[in-house]
Amino acid sequence: MKAIHLPLVIFIFFSFAGSAQPQIELQSFQSGFDQPVGIVNADDERLFIVEQRGLIKIIDGNGSVLGTPFLDLSDIVSQSGSERGLLGLAFHPDYYENGYFFVNYTRESDGNTVVARFSVDAGNANVALPGSGQQLLEVTQPFSNHNGGQLLFGPDGYLYVALGDGGDAGDPHDNGQSLNTLLGKILRIDVETDEDGGYSIPADNPFVNEVTARDEIWAWGVRNPWRNSFDRLTGDFWIADVGQNAREEVNFQEAGSPGGINYGWRCYEGNLPYNTDGCPGEENFTFPVYDYEHTESGCTGSVTGGYVYRGLMYNELYGKYLFADYCTGNLYYISQTDDGFEGFLPGEYDAFEYTSFGEDQYGELYIALASSGEIRKVVETGDCKPVAKIKNAESTLQIDGGSTLVLEAIYHPSLEYQWNENGELVEGETGYQLNVTAEGSYSVTVTNPESGCSNTSEVVEVVSSFVLTNQKSQIEVYPNPSVGELNIKGLPVGEGAKIRLINETGTIVFEEQSYDAGKIRIPARRFSSGIYFLQVNYSASVFHEKVLIK
Repeated sequence: MKAIHLPLVIFIFFSFAGSAQPQIELQSFQSGFDQPVGIVNADDERLFIVEQRGLIKIIDGNGSVLGTPFLDLSDIVSQSGSERGLLGLAFHPDYYENGYFFVNYTRESDGNTVVARFSVDAGNANVALPGSGQQLLEVTQPFSNHNGGQLLFGPDGYLYVALGDGGDAGDPHDNGQSLNTLLGKILRIDVETDEDGGYSIPADNPFVNEVTARDEIWAWGVRNPWRNSFDRLTGDFWIADVGQNAREEVNFQEAGSPGGINYGWRCYEGNLPYNTDGCPGEENFTFPVYDYEHTESGCTGSVTGGYVYRGLMYNELYGKYLFADYCTGNLYYISQTDDGFEGFLPGEYDAFEYTSFGEDQYGELYIALASSGEIRKVVETGDCKPVAKIKNAESTLQIDGGSTLVLEAIYHPSLEYQWNENGELVEGETGYQLNVTAEGSYSVTVTNPESGCSNTSEVVEVVSSFVLTNQKSQIEVYPNPSVGELNIKGLPVGEGAKIRLINETGTIVFEEQSYDAGKIRIPARRFSSGIYFLQVNYSASVFHEKVLIK
């Protein structure tokens, strides 16, 4: 590729074609665990499995369970009740510098919730120091159930702690709707502090300095939040909350939220009223993006929250939020659309008692089954294509003249990469990064060598430095979608305008220079059906639009 000496701008071409529903299977991965309730990674090849009665075990990079537990807290963790125990694990964002990790458990002596910090053995990365525990937080539990237990570090670096309403039926102490208790809440605390107590309060927590509210509170009105997660790409927060007898719910908090959201319990169970005595109007609550009903009596509903799939092995799963139900064995996913959220039940499964999902370091998903003691891997069997995406694909980037622009595909070590320029393979460019110094249409083809299946990313169009004028331009493109011809009018009269139509592989399928007419017609019927990128360059500006040809 020859070098040029003009600044470059990148425009991203997005696909809006629909896709088939994924076909999900749960494949055996490991077994032999005792009531596994958590699957956590420390940003390396290992998976840490949390057992409810107090052990944390390691599955190494070869898929083997290490014989020595990472940590054994069974002597201080409550062994009574179906909902007590060791319930949460989170590794510090700087774990490989400070060796800190955090656990959430109910204490043997009194059943109270304890959040504590421990340290790894500096001489053995597979063993923690049991005597290094430092208690950060203690919360009195009035009953044995509804303890919550999830620990997560958010994209902001703060620790999020999920606490149920304290138990018994119907939230008899009204903890969910009371801001002077930590029960029935999602907490947000800063563990980077030398203050007594082991944590401080982020200055932008929503109830800081309110005398009638606890400063730690980030969100409220939850009953028993059982497994929450942050989308590793967007930072969105997903909260699954177990219902009373009728509804199970999944709540969504968009990245950048200021917090303080009231999710409605005990006033509402899911989207329906439960006990609205003394409750404010429904406009004061944020309702779930998805809820579903119990259809029979007994254990017919208990939601287990999951993750948005951001792994790279299964293209049909990408961007979908997967979750399950402990009682029924149903596995669900939610797709986020321009119109909101849509939930699906992709199939029936023979497994039951799903207690937790977990991600590995590359975003592949796993699920724990309590009774059988299994860890299974979530796979998609309907479409063997891997995910092919270029980082920063939703941004417009600009670099100074003479510089090199680096395009980077989202990486997985099991996949192979081949970069393309203007629809042709770039010889020798088989890494996950590409140095760009010239104009062109770039994409990356990703192949799974195990299946032989390939997928090509959306096109990145790199052009000379132009001022983006789409919002001010008088150019019109119609009809879109187009069947017979594509009309472009409002072109500048008396100056050259270069019109290009580029297909999804980055190939220029139409190119013409327009001078005085002010409009042009492109014979769309000569092109295959699909999505195209229209680019009009003139003066010091560029107009770009996505078009669909049928």
